[in-house]
Amino acid sequence: MTQENERKLAEVFRAVLSLGPDSDVTGVRQLATPGWDSLAHVSLVAAIESEFGVSIDIADSMTLTSFRAVTLYLEEQGR
Repeated sequence: MTQENERKLAEVFRAVLSLGPDSDVTGVRQLATPGWDSLAHVSLVAAIESEFGVSIDIADSMTLTSFRAVTLYLEEQGR
């Protein structure tokens, strides 16, 4: 993943999960992030789809439970 795409992804995480503008999101995980509930997860997936021009199916979306997992998924998608 390019540095620019990682920056964009970090901005998506900060915006959707209401994290501070300087928050280090590289270690963010669903189970350890208080605001990351099921509704936030759907919003996060939708924002990732919009920002990166991908379509994430339901099965894949359920595995995207951390910043790292999303990064790896986007790399696999060639983003």
